Amino acid sequence: MTSSTVGENFWGSKGRVRDGVWGDIPVDKAVRTLLETPAMARLKGISSLGFAHFAFPAARHTGFDHAVGVYHLTRLTLKRITDSGAYLEDRDVRGSLAAALLQDVGRYPHPWAAEGISLPGMIPRDTETQRIIEETEVAQVLRESWDLEPHNVFRLVARGADEYDEDSGMRAPLRNLTPTEHLVRDLLSGALDLATLDGLVRDTRGVRLPFGNVDVEALINSLRIVGQDNRAVLALDEAGIGHLQSLVFARYLMHYNVYSHHALRVPTAMFLRAVQDAVQAGEISPEELIRQDDAGALGLVSRSAEPGGSSATLVKRLTDRRPYKRALELDERHPSYAPLIRLRDDASWRRRVEEAWARYLTRYRKGVADPFDILIDLPENKRFDVGLRVILRSPGLTHGERNPVTWQGVSGLSEEDMVRYHAPLHRVRIATATDDLATSVRRHADELFTIAEEVG
Repeated sequence: MTSSTVGENFWGSKGRVRDGVWGDIPVDKAVRTLLETPAMARLKGISSLGFAHFAFPAARHTGFDHAVGVYHLTRLTLKRITDSGAYLEDRDVRGSLAAALLQDVGRYPHPWAAEGISLPGMIPRDTETQRIIEETEVAQVLRESWDLEPHNVFRLVARGADEYDEDSGMRAPLRNLTPTEHLVRDLLSGALDLATLDGLVRDTRGVRLPFGNVDVEALINSLRIVGQDNRAVLALDEAGIGHLQSLVFARYLMHYNVYSHHALRVPTAMFLRAVQDAVQAGEISPEELIRQDDAGALGLVSRSAEPGGSSATLVKRLTDRRPYKRALELDERHPSYAPLIRLRDDASWRRRVEEAWARYLTRYRKGVADPFDILIDLPENKRFDVGLRVILRSPGLTHGERNPVTWQGVSGLSEEDMVRYHAPLHRVRIATATDDLATSVRRHADELFTIAEEVG
C-alpha cells in the first residue's frame, strides 16, 4: 500500500513521455522538472551502445532513453510490490523513482571506453554521480520538487560499496542502509537489475536482432517479496521461471553477438587509447572529459591533442569511420589469455605492451607499426550471476534446497558450469591499423605473447 499521492506516480498522472520501447509513460511535474536539468540533458548525447552504430546503424538510442525506460520499469515493479500487499512509504517510492532516473548521470562519454581506463587521477563514476546529485541543479530539484534529501538518493545508486565519510575525511563502507534501501538497490542493479532488463530489450530493438524477447511485464508480475535474513528480498514465483530463463539466455546472446562484437569493441579500444594518451600527456583532464557528451568528448580530444599524435590520429579515424582491423581474438581457454588479461587493471602497462609489440615488428622487419598501431581490447571484469531466487511449490522433492532456491537449483547448472558457459564472452581482441599489420600480428602471435609476459 502507498499513499494517494504516490498513486499519481503509477497511473494517475496525465502527463506522458513517448518512449520507443515502452510506449506512453506517465510522468508528473516533478519528473519533468528532473528530466529538464542539464545533467539529464547531457545523457541525450551519450549513446547506450557506443560505437555499435558502425555495424548496427539503427542503434542510436541514448542514456536519456535508457533512464526513462528504467524509470518506467521501476514504476511497474513498485506497483507490483504494493499490489501484492507490501507497504512502501511515499518517500520510499519517490526516492526509488528519482534513483531510477539518476543512476547514470555520472557516466563518462563513450562509457564503454572511458570507464575502462585504469589510470591515477581518473574520476570514479560514483564520485561524479554524487557531485551531480548533491551539488548541482539536480539537488535543488530533488529538495523542492521531490521533497527528497539528495544524499539519500545517491545511496540508492552508488555502484561501489563506499561513500565519503565527512567526519574522517576517508571513504567508508555504506552504512545503515534501511531494509527499503536494500530492496531498491536490488531493484535497480541487484537481484532484479531493472537497468540491465531495460538495456537488453532496448539494445535488442536498436540492433534489430531477435535476442531480447523477454516478456518484461510477465516477469515483473511474477515477483514476490519474501523475508530472508531479516530483510525483505525479491523473489520470483515458479510461474515466472520461463521468463527468467529468457532473460538469462537473452543476456548471453546479446553479450556474445553485440556487446562483444568487434565493430563495437575495436572503436572502443581506439577511443580508450586516444583518451588515455591525451590525459597522460596533460592535453585534457578527467574533469573536462567526464562532463562532455559523446560528440563533445571527441571534439575535446581533437582540439586539444597534438596534431599527428596518437590521440588526434585515432579520433580522426573514428570520426571518418575508419576503424582498426581485427587481427586476433582469444578467450579464457587460450594459454596466452592470462598474461594479457592482467593488463586490464593498469592502462600504462597495457600501453607499454602495445608499444613493445610495435617496436618488435618494426625493428625486425616483420611489420611496419607506429607506437599506437596495435591495440589490445580487454573485456570488462564482469560476472554473469543470476541473483534472483525462485519460489518453488515442492523444492525438497527435486532440488534439495529450501525456498527461495537459487538459479543453480532451478537450472541444474553448477557454478563451474556457469563459468565455462560464459568463457566465450570474455574475449581479448588485438586490433591493428592496417590489414598488412593484422597479418603480421597473426603470423608472429607466439612471439608477441612472449613479449607481453616479459614487459613490466
